[in-house]
Amino acid sequence: MRNAARRLTHRFVLIFSLVLLGSLLSVGAASAQFGQPKPVTEEADSLHTLYLLVTVAGFIVFALVTGALLYMVVRYRRRSDELPPQTHGNNLLEVIWTTIPIVIVLFLFVSSFVVLLDVEEDAEPEDLTVNVTGFQFSWEFVYDLADLGRGEGPGGEGTVSVIGTGSEEPLLVIPVNEPVEFKLTSNDVIHSFYVRNFLYKLDVVPGLDNSFKVTAHETGTFEAQCAELCGLDHALMRFQVQVMERPDFDAYIAGLASEQLEQARVP
Repeated sequence: MRNAARRLTHRFVLIFSLVLLGSLLSVGAASAQFGQPKPVTEEADSLHTLYLLVTVAGFIVFALVTGALLYMVVRYRRRSDELPPQTHGNNLLEVIWTTIPIVIVLFLFVSSFVVLLDVEEDAEPEDLTVNVTGFQFSWEFVYDLADLGRGEGPGGEGTVSVIGTGSEEPLLVIPVNEPVEFKLTSNDVIHSFYVRNFLYKLDVVPGLDNSFKVTAHETGTFEAQCAELCGLDHALMRFQVQVMERPDFDAYIAGLASEQLEQARVP
């Protein structure tokens, strides 16, 4: 009778541990999936995959340790005042619980390093370059008419720019499915260039030129902002990123160039 009850308890603990493991993995995967904005660039896809990998790995370790702990608590709970058999040292167990964390850390390190190399890849000479300047309290986006990436563009010399104000958020326009390099600089204090759906941000530091490259694979308009407290009106440093097809981008730049040329002619 006692053996039957003990077997029933062991089965219950095993089933409970498996259910707990499955529940934690489901919650972990759901939290990881919905805990980030939707990635809209190739680099953001890599970052999101790494985020899911690290989160799920953490929940697996947590669930296994918790399940093992609950099993041990129930299986080897105190039943009498008699001292149970004592085990001193086990070389196999020592090797196992030392090797497993090392393997996990090495796996996560290699995965992170591969993603870092992908995200920090240098831009090619033919890639579109947008010069971004942060200032208190808005942004300026400058396009070089002789360096508009892999499309035909309006051509010509000089630059066109979009400058935001406290009452009007600037618009940063880029083409879809083409690499775009952002070169960041600041005129005053440290800012931070942050586009939520890029899953990436980079500081904009006075006297230091920072840059990064993205390839957007989805059209649309996405919210962005300064993510570094830079003064009293820091909250005003918002802007929008619009990703459009290359013909629409060329038309936008041509219209911007024509508009600014007309403004320059006005005495």
